[in-house]
Amino acid sequence: MLTNKMSLDDHVKKINLAKSRVKNSIFEMAEAILNAVDQLEDQQKELAEKLGMSTGTLSKWITIGSNNNLMNMKELVPASFDSLYQLSSLDKQYNKFYGKLEGEKKFFALFKDKHITPLSQRNDINKILSLHKQKIKELKNLAGKDQKTTIISKAQSEIKLNVLIKSKLHFNTIVVVPSDYQLKEWKKNELKANINFNYSISSLQNSDKNIFQVCLIKVKGKDIDVAFSALSSWGYNYNKMLTPKQPKNGLVDVSLDYFVLVGSKGLGYKDNFIIRSSENIDLIHYAEKIGSAPFLFVGEIITNKDWVYCVG
Repeated sequence: MLTNKMSLDDHVKKINLAKSRVKNSIFEMAEAILNAVDQLEDQQKELAEKLGMSTGTLSKWITIGSNNNLMNMKELVPASFDSLYQLSSLDKQYNKFYGKLEGEKKFFALFKDKHITPLSQRNDINKILSLHKQKIKELKNLAGKDQKTTIISKAQSEIKLNVLIKSKLHFNTIVVVPSDYQLKEWKKNELKANINFNYSISSLQNSDKNIFQVCLIKVKGKDIDVAFSALSSWGYNYNKMLTPKQPKNGLVDVSLDYFVLVGSKGLGYKDNFIIRSSENIDLIHYAEKIGSAPFLFVGEIITNKDWVYCVG
């Protein structure tokens, strides 16, 4: 008579413990390989040969071992090598596409919303990765079939604001340089109270109200009133106004000089920087100091790395 017969729950518990040890072993091996590569420098090929694996497989182990996000959430991830490698690739893709801050947020959301669990298989992760790649492909098509780079890495296509809105992209830092025509439209009484209806910058903002977001808008002195209305309509809180330096003492007419208004939402506003001029390049450098990626420039064509631009 068997006296050590285990119940179904007992077997499941035992197997899950074994699975947990397997996962810990994978992470331990990944860390060991990463440490070896860091110390041995240019001996990856020799290391792979002595371990009995291809250089491609060694590279996958390194990818897992160097992913801090996975290392910090071991209990939430699947227990297979292939799944962990796919997750590392997905995390990298998100960071490249959305920027580090937003990319990490979206990656962690996959676990929070149970899209990925410790029971997820490689195919489950592949589906998410495929959907992300499809999104990038669609954006390339929006930017133009002959476009060789994505609008995320190099904004070289003259994409319209309404097209960008349809892409469902979101940005944490936005610079707006409205055209004279657009300002004229905004000044109409029926639009001034709700500029966002005519020019939906809010559709491009991060939906997380806790994420710090900033907007700069450049207008001439005669259009300051509409700039205040625009920031309010887009949901930003007014922070400060940057004014041009005057060569003369006393009161002068600044109606044709450019001003920059700064608005923000979310937590973390800190701004002890100065802006050198109202030129686009200085607006961009200033925005990069006080804001975070992803970055968007609305109204004019730019070619700066890490910035998307669109025209009205």
